[in-house]
Amino acid sequence: MRMHRFLLVPLALVLSAYALAQSPIASPQPVTSSMQPGGAASMVARPSPEPVIKSNPPVIKRQETAPQPNINLQVPLPERALIRRIAMIDIPGRPGFKDLEFINGCLVMAHPAASTVDVFSIAKRRVIVQIKDMKGASGVAADQAGARVFVANTDAGEIAVISARTWQVENRIPLKAAPDALLYVPQLDTLYASNWRDHSISVIDAKQGTVLNTVVVDGRPQYLAFDPATKQIFAALEDLRQIAVLDPTLKVLNRFPVAASMPTGLALDSTGRRLYVAVRHAVLELDADSGREIRRVAAPIGIDMLWLDHASGSLYGVASGGTIALIKAGNGVFEAQREYNTDVHGHTIAFDPEKKMIYLPGGRDGRSKLLILRRVEPNEQSPNPEVAKK
Repeated sequence: MRMHRFLLVPLALVLSAYALAQSPIASPQPVTSSMQPGGAASMVARPSPEPVIKSNPPVIKRQETAPQPNINLQVPLPERALIRRIAMIDIPGRPGFKDLEFINGCLVMAHPAASTVDVFSIAKRRVIVQIKDMKGASGVAADQAGARVFVANTDAGEIAVISARTWQVENRIPLKAAPDALLYVPQLDTLYASNWRDHSISVIDAKQGTVLNTVVVDGRPQYLAFDPATKQIFAALEDLRQIAVLDPTLKVLNRFPVAASMPTGLALDSTGRRLYVAVRHAVLELDADSGREIRRVAAPIGIDMLWLDHASGSLYGVASGGTIALIKAGNGVFEAQREYNTDVHGHTIAFDPEKKMIYLPGGRDGRSKLLILRRVEPNEQSPNPEVAKK
């Protein structure tokens, strides 16, 4: 009996431990319930990991948006609407151009890098003549009535007179200075030359082909402009930050100080009495009578030549990297419209108001190019492609 009693005690302890193990209180894990079909819920103890409770994400109602147009973000839409590229023409010779002028249905371009003057036919859209033996060709001026073109050969110290009918050199006018920019005044049949190396300006009798006078202006003259209302000449003195005002005999009448560096390009609105001056980072609007600065607009660095279209009141400028600036000017308005970056490196520009064509000679990939663009008004229909005549 004692032995059976000793055996019953451990057996009772084992049964108690087993009962405690089966109890839900003793288990550290939660007990899951399983509903059997047609029966009561049975409790089944099974170890499982801690459940992860995830909340449903909030429902966000998407707003319907209209489809966006396919826009090239690299070129602003208004800019594409106003300037359209028409053609890029190969020009013989190394790149490096200076002044240019329209005459007799052609664009005459000084091409000092090739020692030539290139005559580009607007209708045929190609170079029809290259006039050689032009040493340092720079300034170009046209006598429309007399069908003559004057070209300043800086390195030769002369002005070549070229027929716009035969494209032959008719005369060479020697100068004691090195001519650069040219200005022809048809009312006086007189030619003016800025001699930047000599800090002087020369006046030439265009009919006789003789130098009448040369005056030292103490600064480096760049572009020239003639005022038909007052018969005065404006000269941009780059290193002095001045605009010199001279009479037809080159007597200095006044000097307008310019609150900017490196004045170069000039354009005159004689009716509105406004003088536009290209400086290093901007274009200035001056009172043509007093020289007082009225306004200025930002421009691409190194802006050089200016071309004013009086009919539309548009001012075109170009920087040395080939960036074209469009400025609204006239009738009390002076504001920058936009800049057009080209892939042709040039710093001279010409605008044909009849066809609304912009011409920019320069260089690209080591080759001479002539870039042709067309101005298109925002409400203008797409023009028909321009076809060159054979």
